[in-house]
Amino acid sequence: MIRTRSLLFPLALIAVGILVLLANVGVLSSQALQRLVDLWPLLLVIIGLQLVLTHTLPRSQATVVGLIAMVLIVAAGVVYAAMGPATSFGTQHAESAQRMTGLSAATLEVNYGASTIDVRTGNVGENLYRAAVDYPAGENPPSISLDNSTGTVRISDNGGPLGGFHVFGSEQRHLTIDLSTSVPWSIRLTGGASKLQMSVADLQLQSLTISGGASSIDARLGAPKGTVGITFEGGASNLVLHAPSGSQWNVALTGGVSSLTVDGQSSGGFGEINKQSAGYAGAANRFDIQVRGGVSHLDLETSG
Repeated sequence: MIRTRSLLFPLALIAVGILVLLANVGVLSSQALQRLVDLWPLLLVIIGLQLVLTHTLPRSQATVVGLIAMVLIVAAGVVYAAMGPATSFGTQHAESAQRMTGLSAATLEVNYGASTIDVRTGNVGENLYRAAVDYPAGENPPSISLDNSTGTVRISDNGGPLGGFHVFGSEQRHLTIDLSTSVPWSIRLTGGASKLQMSVADLQLQSLTISGGASSIDARLGAPKGTVGITFEGGASNLVLHAPSGSQWNVALTGGVSSLTVDGQSSGGFGEINKQSAGYAGAANRFDIQVRGGVSHLDLETSG
C-alpha cells in the first residue's frame, strides 16, 4: 500500500501533463476538458478499487492490477471527453410573466437555491409578476407557475440527476422577481441564497417568511397595513430590515443572536431577546418580527 501511495503523485503529474499536451496540440478542446472535469467521481472509483485490491490480493498483484485498471479508466474518460456528445457550458437565461386575472391578493413561494435572489417591485404592466433567472447550462430551469385559483406564484427547483440537490453551480444561479403593486402579497422564501435582497417599499406586504438561510439578507419594507408578520428561520450572517420612519414594531429573537441594533442602539447576548417600540401595543399598523435560528447580527432601521 505504501508503494502504491508513492506512485499516485507522479502518476497524477504524468496524467495532468498528458492532458495539457493533448489540449495544446488540439486533440482535446476546451469543452472536452470541462467534460473531463465532470468525471471527477472516477477518482473515487480508482481509490476505492485500489483499497479493495490491496485487501484481497498480494501487494505486488494489487499494484499491477490497480495500475492497469487506473490506466483503462483514465483512458476511457479521455476518450469520452474527446468524442462525447456536445455539452452546453456557461449560463443560460429564462424568463416568465403571467397576467393578473381578477385577483385580490397574491402569494409568492420560492423554493430555489441561488447565489442571489432579488425581489422587488417594478413595471410589470398588466402582469402579476415577471421572473428572470440565470442558471448553469446543462441544468433544468426552475419551474415557474401561477395558480389562478389561489393567486400563488411558485418558483421551485425543476429537478435533475440528483433531484433538487446540486453539487456545483450555485454561484451561477441568479433569480430576479418583479411583483405587481396592484395587490397585497404574502411572500415565502425557502430555498436559501448567498445574498437575498428585497426592495418592496411600494408593496403592500401581508406577511414575509424566510426559512432557507442566507449569508446576508437586506429587506426594504413599505408601511405596514394591519399587523404584518415577518418570520426568519434557518440562520443568517447579517439581517438588515429597513422600515418607514415612525413604524411600530415588536422583535422576538430565539435560537441565538450575537447582536441586535435598532436605529443605531445596540444590544448583545445569546438566548432570547424581546423588544418593541413604545407605541406598538396600541398601533393598528405594525410589524411583528420573529427570528428563530442563529443570526449573527440583526439591524432594524426605522429612522428614515
